[in-house]
Amino acid sequence: MEQNITPERVANAIMQDNTFDGFYLILEGNKDTKVFQKFTNKSVLRIKEAFGNENVKEILRLLNERGFKKKIGVIDSDFNQILAIDASEEDLFVTDDHDIEVMIIKTKTLETVINHFCAEYRIKAFEKSKAVSIREILFKIGSEISFLKLANKLFALGLVFKPERVDGNQLKYKRFIDEDEITFLGKQKMIETVINFSTNRGTKISDRNEISDKFDEVRKNNYDLNHLVNGHDLTHILFLLMKKALRSNNKMLIDYNAVEDSLILAYEFADFQKTKLFENLSKWADENKCELFIKS
Repeated sequence: MEQNITPERVANAIMQDNTFDGFYLILEGNKDTKVFQKFTNKSVLRIKEAFGNENVKEILRLLNERGFKKKIGVIDSDFNQILAIDASEEDLFVTDDHDIEVMIIKTKTLETVINHFCAEYRIKAFEKSKAVSIREILFKIGSEISFLKLANKLFALGLVFKPERVDGNQLKYKRFIDEDEITFLGKQKMIETVINFSTNRGTKISDRNEISDKFDEVRKNNYDLNHLVNGHDLTHILFLLMKKALRSNNKMLIDYNAVEDSLILAYEFADFQKTKLFENLSKWADENKCELFIKS
């Protein structure tokens, strides 16, 4: 379905829509839509999903070519800051951190969700046994697969981390993360898991030794974790942590999607207002005389 919704089709739909005279917000996907639907003024703003970072840019480019001005786009920063990539374009804004999920997990929203799903005494006992917070554990383990993703991007190792379809099988994080202790089981198990996941996906996968060497090379660097870690990795790890280590029996805790949806639901406008993204979007709204956000 999504592969048939091209940037051209989205741009055409916007141009041909005579029922709406407001502004269009172009976003990467469904989770971003759920966040912005909470805070934006629906009477003057309509959201369109582009199904990908590059698609957002392409839709904006097509609309610019056609002289359509009433639009903005928001994309994940991804590794842009680490790689010194300037993603700034006309009417395009980027997240403060690697992605919107990381922005959310950095706030008190994380504690709100954990406290909702898990018993307080188990949370306290777990953090006491680890001598660090759950947030620190998430970022520490999440950094390991993020180093591998960055190495893959830098050296074209042929690895794949996403399913072929949105509803396809996800990477098996439990194969390289101990579910009970929530500890990293080592790079070799992680690399093997990702190689198996990447097999028969249309890419030429590098030799295991080369992948291991490139991982070590990238891991030597002291990157800002906020720009390194991927929010989807963190929510997968958080699901394992709450379900297994903290033994949550909440029937709503089905998978990582339930975790992401809960984080989005709990994310407050007051926290979003503290971000650079909000500041930049508000400045754009003032310049374009657009009441972009709902009044709190």
